[in-house]
Amino acid sequence: MSRIGTVSVGSVNGPVGIANGPSAKFLYVANSADGNVREFKINSTTGKLAALSGSPVAAGSSPNWIAITPNAQFGFATNLGAGTISQYTVDTTTGALTANGAAFSSPLLSSPTAAVACNSWLYVTDASKGTIVSFPIGATGTLSAGTATALGGSATPGQAVMDPLGTFVYVSDQKLGQVYFLTVGTGVLTLAALPSPSSTAGEAGLAIAKTTLGNEFLFVANQLATPPSITVFFVNAGGTLTFSAQFPDASLKLPTGLVVDPTGAFLYAANQGNGTISRFAIDSTSGALGTGVPIATESATSSPLYLSLGQ
Repeated sequence: MSRIGTVSVGSVNGPVGIANGPSAKFLYVANSADGNVREFKINSTTGKLAALSGSPVAAGSSPNWIAITPNAQFGFATNLGAGTISQYTVDTTTGALTANGAAFSSPLLSSPTAAVACNSWLYVTDASKGTIVSFPIGATGTLSAGTATALGGSATPGQAVMDPLGTFVYVSDQKLGQVYFLTVGTGVLTLAALPSPSSTAGEAGLAIAKTTLGNEFLFVANQLATPPSITVFFVNAGGTLTFSAQFPDASLKLPTGLVVDPTGAFLYAANQGNGTISRFAIDSTSGALGTGVPIATESATSSPLYLSLGQ
């Protein structure tokens, strides 16, 4: 992996959430400072990004995350500042987002943080309420009344990730150093186990890897741990987690976003603290991480947050 260039995504310190679009042909970036979503086409040969016609598209106040449904029909941006969700349709040919009615509001939302979607449900974490809310997605892509699942105690949920089969959801805690496990069932999430401790401090990104041997692992970025580290959990057949190991590494500096390559062989971590990305080899049997290899992004002050890989 090497840097092939940079592209403007709006105001400095604005880009936060990022998501792939239809078949990883497009990339979307929520810019919190500008109140919009930037849209790009991915060059399948070079990997370079080109802004789509009409980009950016408006969102609400301080959009923090964007989720695209797997069928590439609809998109949703969580507006942290407004407590709302911007709804979009996706042009499967051009990748362009179009506002799908007014921003959706719900009494269950106060500080919508991150989101993950399947084709018929949107799951949104709310940092101030300590919940994750399940919203049905209608046939036209609009949301309807949701159901909140409390994560318990003084939870401050952050990022959420769904397993490849769409049966489980995992949520990191930004302050408590633990991970929550929920089952999807018929749609509304159910908290299915006690939290799994990951570190003694807050966490950020999550990523799931399925290796060539068929083993599945969950990786957690322990952003506020001393020293910063990445925890590896073995994902059991029922989706529950078994702690494997915690890997501190000299290349990590406020690690935030995590992503795994499609083969399950490498893990990448965005380091908000020093403007780099760390690359780790993943042991296909144990999930153990090799020594991190730092890769420059733009500058030591560029503060990368979250990552997404094309396919």
